Order: sequence, then structure tokens, then C-alpha cells
Amino acid sequence: MVRVDVKLHRASRIYRPSEVVDGVVTITSLSGLSHQGIRLTALGSVIIQPSPKAVGVIESLYSSVKPMVILKKAMDLSGAGKLGIGKSELAFDFPLESQSSQGDGVLGVLYETYHGAYINIQYQVIVEVVRGYLQKPYTANFEFFVEGHRARLLSRPEFVSFYITHDTQNHFLLPAIRSGGFKVTGKVATQCLVSEPLTGELTVEYSKTPLLSIDVLLFRVESILVSDRSSIERTEIQTTQHRIFHQIADGDVYRGVAIPIYVILPRLLTCPTLSANTFSVNFELCMKITFDTRPSTQLEADSKQLVAFETLPVRLLRS
Repeated sequence: MVRVDVKLHRASRIYRPSEVVDGVVTITSLSGLSHQGIRLTALGSVIIQPSPKAVGVIESLYSSVKPMVILKKAMDLSGAGKLGIGKSELAFDFPLESQSSQGDGVLGVLYETYHGAYINIQYQVIVEVVRGYLQKPYTANFEFFVEGHRARLLSRPEFVSFYITHDTQNHFLLPAIRSGGFKVTGKVATQCLVSEPLTGELTVEYSKTPLLSIDVLLFRVESILVSDRSSIERTEIQTTQHRIFHQIADGDVYRGVAIPIYVILPRLLTCPTLSANTFSVNFELCMKITFDTRPSTQLEADSKQLVAFETLPVRLLRS
């Protein structure tokens, strides 16, 4: 039995460009191990995953975008030889630097780690223990995270104002909601650091129909561009445990009272707003107002007929 493990000296596994990534490779063998060399590769790539809904022209668009290599550093940790019984440790280190393309297909930009719905930016340390002819090598993969340089924000963040009324809704609303009228106003910061909460406030000026809830939803907008063809996918950010939304009000609320908006951004599911030659990642914040018509409505209506929306673009920056 042979086991290969990779451990970085930095517990957070978060690095910025120009920093040194260092750690140790541990190989455990119960009976010794002959090998043809031990090789380590630091690999960063942008992977475009096809949408399950992609068919025809859109499907061919996704398939035409090959994984983009943005970091590739290879080094030999050991030449051919034999490891003794027990644990053998091999130290490694390499600078995290962008590489200009020299015909090897490596792009010259280090994008931040991002795990999206259709776009993934991932960095890994890959260790391979090469064995003899026709013998499968022993391998280990270990992900580390890359964050960009800090951005400068205004001393006073700028806010964008919004309002939601029955006249701003393009979908069908129940007559009881539309005839009674409503108006919701508020403001949200147009720029936000990914390490800090997204803030703002919301006020229900008036509404004849009682409110059931007020929610704030976070969406990612991932775009792919190849030649003259493009695809834009807008998806709600979710984790395996729950949806990324914040309910800022449960039930009806007082009119004219400002309600604070405070949204904490999930680390790996968001990144600074990104625009590259063939892809881009943007984010939107959606205000969702759900009305309560149960006293006057006998039949259960379509849930969309009970909801008013307002969506705002948000630019995320590195802190």
C-alpha cells in the first residue's frame, strides 16, 4: 500500500501573486517503493462547463472552448530511485507568478479562484510518482486558492437608488395587488469588497396588500464569447446546503421604516467582477417582495403573481 499526500505550510491555502507557495509531499509505503522519478506540477486552469440546457448551436459553442491554462510550473522532486519503508518527505516551493505565453498555451494572467455554475477557475498542486513500464503512477492532487491584489475603494462608498412599484413590473400581478398599488424604495452599494458584506437599505413607502416576506437574492451572470457567438447564463448562487439568500423581513412591515440590507458573500462561489477575452463573470442583487393575499384569495395563485422584483448589478472587488 502506497499513499501520497500534499500539505501546504499555509493553513488557509490562500496566496496572492508574487508570493511563494511552499509545502511538503509525504509518501507512505509499507514495503518500500522503487520509482522512476517524482514530479510536481502547479497547474491553474479556466474550465468552461457546458450547460445542461445547451443544445444545438449553444452546445457547440461550449464544446469549442477548451480549458485555458493560466499557470503551469513543473519540477522534479526526485530522480529515479527507491523510497524506504515508512514515510518519506520531500519539500517544495515555487513563486506564484503569471507567465507570458511563449507558444506553450499558457496565458499570462492569474485570475482569482472561482467555482461557478459554468465557469471554474482552479489551481492545483499535482504530484506524480512515476513507476515502471505499464505500471500506473501514484498521484495526489491538492487545491490551493489564489486571491488578487487589493483594490482601492472610495472613502465613502457610492450607493445606487432603486424603487419598486406595480408600474415597474413586467410580469402579471394579481389584480388585488396591482389595483391597491405599492411602492418600495431603497439603496445598495454599487461596489463591494468580496471579503465584506454587501450593504444597503430598503423602505416600504406604502402597500395596500400586506407583505409576506422581503428577500435578497444573489445571482451570478456568466458569459462566454467565441468569435461572433455568445452565451449568457444567469443562475442563483447556491451551496450544497442551502440557497444564498437573506430574508430581511418575515411578515408584514411598518411603512416608512428603513430596513437594513446586509449580505455576506460566499468565498469560493464569488470572485471580483471579471472580464476576459472569451468569458466574463458578473453579479446581480435581486430584491424580492412577496405579498400575502391569503385573506382575499381562495384559490392558490401562481407564486410569480404574488412577487415583485428589482435587480441591480453589483461590482465586486478584492479587499
